[in-house]
Amino acid sequence: MPTKPKPSAKNVEGDFDKFTNFMQRLVAVPHSEIKAKLDAEKRAKKRKRTSKTSASGHASNEKD
Repeated sequence: MPTKPKPSAKNVEGDFDKFTNFMQRLVAVPHSEIKAKLDAEKRAKKRKRTSKTSASGHASNEKD
């Protein structure tokens, strides 16, 4: 006769519970916080892009 598995002492969450918990935490983040982080990331990328073009290593056409 098959035996029943013993219940775990741990609080095991299922996939749906993990998803629900994640979504609740995600929705709890204020829009202003997300917007501020996105804007900071955009500024950093733009700064990185402009520093690459300005330090291209090409000689200028100006004569001293």
